[in-house]
Amino acid sequence: MPESTLHTPLPPQAVQAVKAALHNIPMNATVGVTITDVGVGWATGECPDTPAFQNHLGTIHAGAQFLLAEAVSGAAFGGAFAAHFAGAVPLIERLDTHYVGRARGGLTARAEARAAELPAALEAYKTEGKARLVIDVSVRDSENKEVMRAVAHWYLRSVATLRNK
Repeated sequence: MPESTLHTPLPPQAVQAVKAALHNIPMNATVGVTITDVGVGWATGECPDTPAFQNHLGTIHAGAQFLLAEAVSGAAFGGAFAAHFAGAVPLIERLDTHYVGRARGGLTARAEARAAELPAALEAYKTEGKARLVIDVSVRDSENKEVMRAVAHWYLRSVATLRNK
């Protein structure tokens, strides 16, 4: 799968399904995390600057940044496996974060699957009914300054393989 696959759009109904799945998570709705766009193995999202979710420095709390990174990585993962989500259970296994600056104002994030790993993950799901995929995330503040980097490790397992356990 060429690198350009990560810039491939999804059909509108798949985009809406991925967005709805992430927007229906109560914590995302509470903090105001939204997914703004989704494609094959990539997604973007945002989180507003809300006083209730600021820290003692008056900047966006690390927890809100974490939630945005997790949600946008899940949307990118969902975009990669959109054709399989109806019969599968996605789970995040790990989210490694590195806060690199104070987050001022609203946040935006972009998540991308590692292009070199995507074909093997899709093949693993096709043949084994389960797959893992690593998603890289960058979170930026209202000044377009990177404030957090994250690496998300996602796992997908077909419902059929869960029943066979």
